Amino acid sequence: VPIPEPLRFLEPRETETRRMHALGEYGLMHVKLYEDIARHGHIATTYAYPVKVNERYVMDPSPTPKFDNPKMDDCEALQLFGAGREKRIYAIPPHTKVTSLDFEDHPFETYRFDAPCALCGSKTSYLDEVVVDDRGGRMFVCSDTDYCETRRADGHQGAGFGADHQVI
Repeated sequence: VPIPEPLRFLEPRETETRRMHALGEYGLMHVKLYEDIARHGHIATTYAYPVKVNERYVMDPSPTPKFDNPKMDDCEALQLFGAGREKRIYAIPPHTKVTSLDFEDHPFETYRFDAPCALCGSKTSYLDEVVVDDRGGRMFVCSDTDYCETRRADGHQGAGFGADHQVI
């Protein structure tokens, strides 16, 4: 379940997180990202990756994966994020500046896949790894199945599973 408050795991008290947002004190978020760099050599967070909205407010765009964070910047649509348990709605107006938190020496990067989607050949979509047999055979396919199906209907093809597998 997404937790929309990006500071919640670092500071459990609601009064403190509200104060931190009011004062723009986001040092703890940078410490969390730096700890990733110290442990893994890079920022390893792949989901709930914090973004700064309008050069001021930090938010968690969950359930949006890190791969899609750049698409939030200057987006033409109104972006809405709901937090049902907290009875809150977070909104980012159209054409708002949204940047992922990073460091000068460790800039924000999305994961780059070595191969395109096995079904539609897309090189720009986020891919899921799928185990295709009990021998450990794997392939990567678009996470957005509707996008993948639309591309395939338009005639785009990927390399597929290989000779011993069929695309269903």
